[in-house]
Amino acid sequence: MVTNFFVLFAILQLKNYFIKDFNFKEIFTDITLSLIFGYIGLFVDDIFILFFVGLLLLLYWLFVKKDRLNMQKSIALIMAANIELVLFCLGSYTSRIIFFISNNKWQLKLLETYQEYFVTTSLLINITYLAILIIIIQHFRYQTINLWIQIEKYQLGKRVFALTFSIFISFMIILIISDLQAVTATIQASIILIFSILLIVAYYQLVFFVHTIAIQNEAREKVTYNKQLNEYLTSVQQQYTELHKFKHDFQNIMLAIKPLIDSSNSQELKNYYHDITQENKEMSTISQGNISQVSKIDSDLIRGLIIQKFFIAQSRKIDFHLELMRDNYQFKTDSLITVRILGILIDNALEYVDSFTTGDKRITCAITQNSQTTEITIDNPLKDDINLKNIFKSGYSTKISHSGFGLSNVRKLISQTDNLYLETKIIHEHLLMTLIIVGGD
Repeated sequence: MVTNFFVLFAILQLKNYFIKDFNFKEIFTDITLSLIFGYIGLFVDDIFILFFVGLLLLLYWLFVKKDRLNMQKSIALIMAANIELVLFCLGSYTSRIIFFISNNKWQLKLLETYQEYFVTTSLLINITYLAILIIIIQHFRYQTINLWIQIEKYQLGKRVFALTFSIFISFMIILIISDLQAVTATIQASIILIFSILLIVAYYQLVFFVHTIAIQNEAREKVTYNKQLNEYLTSVQQQYTELHKFKHDFQNIMLAIKPLIDSSNSQELKNYYHDITQENKEMSTISQGNISQVSKIDSDLIRGLIIQKFFIAQSRKIDFHLELMRDNYQFKTDSLITVRILGILIDNALEYVDSFTTGDKRITCAITQNSQTTEITIDNPLKDDINLKNIFKSGYSTKISHSGFGLSNVRKLISQTDNLYLETKIIHEHLLMTLIIVGGD
């Protein structure tokens, strides 16, 4: 009765530990269920554990409304049952060995003589094994949480449940057949030891399976994201090209009608023409400003990103200056990481300069390239003193009401690659952040 109660209660508490669901009401319910099914176990041997787990699974599916919580509880229960049954069996056989060695007798009758001590020792050893297991799990807590997230994110709950439940049923069959056929303790211990090894391998394969599915899905999502980003940036570039063409057509039209305007007696018409040509001068910064040189960059993603940021700068009245000294800049690959880093650097410069009420609201993007490296430098003026050691810390920001995660993300992205480096320096009250790409044209 004591061992039955302990096994069931340990299963429930291990399940609660997995899903972090501890409360007094839950513990009282666990004690009640463990006592009831522990008593039933006196008459039906090990099959009572199968009834116990089966009833709980049925209750979860009938009364737990949320499918996600439902599946999480079910998987946690089955995993807890598998682990506790193996640990209890190992604890029991460890206790037997201790008693046999201490009394120098290898006879089962010895256990009947010292039954109370044997049960107590077995439970203490089981508790020790559980404590060691929890310490190990706690050490890998982050990986465990990440595993749960991946299971839910990619809807792998049913597959994981099917695998863990199959392991549980297999173990229960071993125990039930052992009871019915009166298998000797030596044979049963060998079977349980082999099963324990298979259980460890199965759970390792489960983790590997979930990570593999996660990697496949993330790769698929990246392909989709890259495609959508490329289509968007291509659309932006087409809009820029159309605007560029319209500007030339508009200039020709204005030049053609200028003699007619000059010969007209309508002052209102002349004023209107003057206003239009003044607006055209502002619009001409698109071609006369060196953004027109962006065609020298052969990367669709980088070219489209720079065009997009140029228009954002124009909308904020910020002068976006592009410095390209060569006629052609070739990039071996349209790396999404490179585009993300460059986007963060330009966004940071835009947001910082946009906060200026007066002064030089100007950003420079300069690209230099040789056979070995490509350097993309984002240059913006500084109004305040900046500690270069702090700007890459998560949460640090020089802007009011800003999260400050941009540059910490840059550092994280760069750490994921072998050919990207970032150089940061302050020269003449200007902040220069240079993204260095090893492997130029």
